[in-house]
Amino acid sequence: MRPARFVVSSLLSLCAVLILEPSAMLAMVRQKSHSIGPVKSLAAEASDPALLEAAKEAEQLASAHYSAGRYEEALRAQQHSVQLHRELAAQDPSQRLQLAASLHNLGVVFIRLGRKTEAIPLTEESLSLYRLESAGQSGEVPLVLERPLRNLVLLYFETNRLQEALPLANDLVRIHQSMAAVDPLSQGERVDVLNLRASLLVALNRLKEAEQDLQVAVGLARSLAELAPQNLALQYGLAGTLVNLSQVADLLQRYPQALRPAIEAEALLRQMARRQPQFTGDWGKALSRLGQAFAKVGDPSRARPPLEESISLLRSLDRPSSAGSMAVEVGGYRDDLAHALESLGVVLQQLNRPEEARAAGQDAVEIYSVLAQVDHRYGRDVVRTESWLTTILRPTPAKP
Repeated sequence: MRPARFVVSSLLSLCAVLILEPSAMLAMVRQKSHSIGPVKSLAAEASDPALLEAAKEAEQLASAHYSAGRYEEALRAQQHSVQLHRELAAQDPSQRLQLAASLHNLGVVFIRLGRKTEAIPLTEESLSLYRLESAGQSGEVPLVLERPLRNLVLLYFETNRLQEALPLANDLVRIHQSMAAVDPLSQGERVDVLNLRASLLVALNRLKEAEQDLQVAVGLARSLAELAPQNLALQYGLAGTLVNLSQVADLLQRYPQALRPAIEAEALLRQMARRQPQFTGDWGKALSRLGQAFAKVGDPSRARPPLEESISLLRSLDRPSSAGSMAVEVGGYRDDLAHALESLGVVLQQLNRPEEARAAGQDAVEIYSVLAQVDHRYGRDVVRTESWLTTILRPTPAKP
């Protein structure tokens, strides 16, 4: 099975590659919480004023470096900030929320550097402190937990800790369901977290539950998009959710049902990419999904053009240097490119074009092999594609 592909739903199209079973190109989810947030220092009599000022300055320096893209420098400053906030919290328990925020920000910097395993304990500690401070509050999950919850869900997801991620995703859904009841404009966030939970459910092979989440998400996203047709973020949310719904229908082997949302998503993203080039990668992914949907309903002649267009677009975005950090860098569509090539190869084989099919498959193997050097789980894709290549018959040389 192919590694799951999760697209981060933001106007910058940041990418998160999540290697999970079963395979699914799923989840346009917003990861905007991957940014350094402010730490508000609440002065208290028990706190050392000089220490408070030093912690504030360290946090501001880390934020400035982060905003300028100087992540290694941001890391050092943020580590210093955490150290200072630990000292403050030891002096004065009322400073624990500031420590929680600083820990969260340090996790964000590690994520941005591609060092996600190091981000996990920091984000766990941040969430634990937020929960501790929220203890005793009855009823709804406190909103202050949203950012660390979202990041920890994604981090657990990427490290295949699915059972641990799901209850956190449930908390996220409850938070945004409560928010939407008060503020209808927050429904877009609810769409995002429904996509995220659906992705977890797919990875856990709970496909019908995932489909239910996505059907709700599509309804919400469509209502929002119709209210503001010029709002690209809302159009993007609808397109991403449609891609996901198509993928789940495919996994459920409801191939005719997978086609309609794929067609609608591609049309939306085509228009958006023509207006704003930053949507090109997502359009390429939607074209690939459309080609796969046509192939599954037994129409290889209609599957070929969108797959070829997808490959052309994704090649234009291919950056070999991003192979090791696709989760956080703009670009990083290499596994999507490989999968589109693999899908095209199968379609060309069905169209009785064996040499072209072999060439596409060999291109896919080369890309998967490079990715496998960074993450060994892509080795499954190498093995699968190489095995399929052996089924393509070579032409028999003509006898003299």
